Amino acid sequence: MTQNLNINGNLYDPATLGEAAYEQLLMGMLFNKRPLTQKPDLLVQPRDVDDVITTVNYAREAGKKITIGSGGHSWSANHMRNDSILIDLGHFNQFEIDREAQTATAGPGTDGSTFLKAAMKQGFFFPVGHCKGVCIGGYLLQGGFGWNSRKIGMGCENVLGLDIVTADGEFVHASETENSDLYWAARGSGPGFFGIVVRFYLQLHPKPKYIGSILHYYRMEHLEDVFRWAAQIGPSVPDSVEFQIAMTQRTLSLLWPGLEVFAPIFADSKEELEEAKRLMQECPIKHKAYFRTPYLPTGMDLLYKGVMMHYPENHCLNVDNMWTTASIDDLLPHLREIADTMPSAPTHMLWLNWYPPKNRPDMAYSLEENIYIALYNMWQPNRESESQLNWATEMMDKMDYLSSGIQLADENLNHRAAKFLTDDNLAKVDAIRARWDAESVFNEWHSKPQQMLK
Repeated sequence: MTQNLNINGNLYDPATLGEAAYEQLLMGMLFNKRPLTQKPDLLVQPRDVDDVITTVNYAREAGKKITIGSGGHSWSANHMRNDSILIDLGHFNQFEIDREAQTATAGPGTDGSTFLKAAMKQGFFFPVGHCKGVCIGGYLLQGGFGWNSRKIGMGCENVLGLDIVTADGEFVHASETENSDLYWAARGSGPGFFGIVVRFYLQLHPKPKYIGSILHYYRMEHLEDVFRWAAQIGPSVPDSVEFQIAMTQRTLSLLWPGLEVFAPIFADSKEELEEAKRLMQECPIKHKAYFRTPYLPTGMDLLYKGVMMHYPENHCLNVDNMWTTASIDDLLPHLREIADTMPSAPTHMLWLNWYPPKNRPDMAYSLEENIYIALYNMWQPNRESESQLNWATEMMDKMDYLSSGIQLADENLNHRAAKFLTDDNLAKVDAIRARWDAESVFNEWHSKPQQMLK
């Protein structure tokens, strides 16, 4: 299959590599080690833009679909699709920071945590992903739900422009003033985007003067108290605070079942810091916590370490999520059932008081609500019973009547129907797709919400 595809990069297919070695290569590119149910016919690892253009033209002429990966953190392995050519952009991992302009350019294979560390050394900040190792390609396309996003905006809001290879093999730039329809669609359409982004142009922000956190740990018996308090304070959480709760069978990674209340703080002044600290310091149930910390100045390395304790490597995952504005009285029965049925750690639930602003720019990203709930069902390969593998899907399916939809970062569209864009925005994405990918060269999402919900 590869004999007519001449590029500087690497080519792999099962015929030349062998089925077992080819599957092992694909699995090595994924954070989620759940066995693959779909596999591309060919893996291409381009070295430059010319390689990308050549591959796109080859795929179009061969009648093959294209799918794209940048870092392998798609929980559903959306880029692993049958009858497709997978373009892995791992070599596109260079970035440059323009200190004077307070901007940066970065390839889709750039590790967000590496990029943030470099930006902070020069006095800047960017809302990269919460997990270490998440590359910016798919992350920015699906929205970019990251560090300090409540204050400085979603990652996609901070995309100034993109260099894109289109379905016709053209190399184009997209921004507010150039190919603005592509620019609109790229900010939020996620794995359904119909082009290959080879470079992002990014707006940087001043590094917060104070970065730290406060933590409270509660036993599961206080579940109702904790979530009622979280629901009550939701509208008043300062933008400088990412208030979140992790429910787990093993708090602090080694103790009993309970709730970890985590409040990362990104403050630009002493006054803002004091306001942020009061949220946890004045908590009316803090005396029920079995352990709590004062405000602790925390570097990003420690914040990443704290997050990654919940996401160990070499595990299988089934992940699902929901946005909701439901009342705490409606949610509590489901939260109790989640606690009662939750498999062993590192499986966990995340609650986030989000409360989005009302002034998002016009872009494909369009679905978010006050509260975000996500389930991360995790197990070691060959170590869990079949009955636990779909726990996250089943729990979210029970709560679906309270959901406004999902965010694409934690999508489970290969297992459960869910809305991820507003109806108007999804229709607009399809209209733009018809102009730029008339021959349907690029794979869409696992399926569109309308198709799945019929």
